Amino acid sequence: MRITVRGKNLEVPEHVRDEAIAKLSRVRRLFDRFIDMEVVFSEEANPRIEDRIHCEVVLHAKGKYLRASASAPDHLSAIDRAEAKLSRQVRKLKTQLVTKPRLDAAGTPEPALARSSEDGSA
Repeated sequence: MRITVRGKNLEVPEHVRDEAIAKLSRVRRLFDRFIDMEVVFSEEANPRIEDRIHCEVVLHAKGKYLRASASAPDHLSAIDRAEAKLSRQVRKLKTQLVTKPRLDAAGTPEPALARSSEDGSA
């Protein structure tokens, strides 16, 4: 999986770049069919906003795109928040991809209410 870290109108320090790659590569443990990941940092210009650093992560998996964004006062907190959101989305995607073929193979049984109303014994 290729991870690209870049800044939008700001320079991303090397330690932040390394930390982003380390933390976001943990998502690969949940599901390993990803093609690439793009991490974009930007900074809010308004001084009244406390969470000035914005981190957006776009994950490309075969035919699917997952996007998580988070804001925080510093780079590392923004990475943590975005990683938590992305992990939740990845777990949901994996559950959908694993359970659907299993349900199709097993054949979905009819609900009990539908069978009892067809018999007329309701």
